[in-house]
Amino acid sequence: MITKNELIQEILQMNIKSTDTLLIHSSLKSLGHVVGGAKTVVEAFMEVINDGLLIFPTHTWGIIRNDLEVFDINNTPSNVGAITNAALDTKAFIRSSHPTHSVCAYGKNAKEYIKNDDNATTPCGVNGCFGSLKNMNAKILFLGAPLSKNTFIHSIEEEMNVPDRFTSHIYHFYSKDENGNIKDYYMPRHFSSKSAHISDHYEKLLPILIKNDACEKVKLGESTSYLVDATKCYKIVKELLSNNIHIFDDFTPIE
Repeated sequence: MITKNELIQEILQMNIKSTDTLLIHSSLKSLGHVVGGAKTVVEAFMEVINDGLLIFPTHTWGIIRNDLEVFDINNTPSNVGAITNAALDTKAFIRSSHPTHSVCAYGKNAKEYIKNDDNATTPCGVNGCFGSLKNMNAKILFLGAPLSKNTFIHSIEEEMNVPDRFTSHIYHFYSKDENGNIKDYYMPRHFSSKSAHISDHYEKLLPILIKNDACEKVKLGESTSYLVDATKCYKIVKELLSNNIHIFDDFTPIE
């Protein structure tokens, strides 16, 4: 059993600072029993990052799948875990308008940050909420979650024009904002002929990131977690793709 105060102390031990920009991929189950559940986890991070920017992915790619479906900022739940939905239920967070890969953010410049998704034409654009992390001195915490959940890498693959990553079909989605206004989005969905889950191959990055001081193993509750420097990760992945554009097409280890 772990309390909010215990979570806060462990977060501080990760060298996470109050002014940090932190995006969290999460698994509540990995933490063990948390008093108060997912809400407690969100509150603990909010108390630590009280002068920075706290971000959770609130993706809906498993819900918004077909043409003319409506993503509702206020009502469409996240399909990436209990902690992300607890953040959505916290009034201090605001959500981006991306129909399949939204985020919610709390703190400094949150309103400006979520606007990066306003003109999205792909799932994880170079200048979107994920692509912009490389220029924000951001950290990405994989809280009991594997690096296959590293949505940030999708944005790097988009920048490098990695082939075989999108559907040929351009979907027409609607996004309804908090005031009921509806906006059209036109974009492909993620797809690869190499694998139904191409991001599974991102896991082979872990030893490379650790070796190059772009990632460190950390502890929160009972989880096995990793804290990644987004800028260093970006430079490493971009170099790898420059040398081999197909490096994430399979599980072949990176030398």
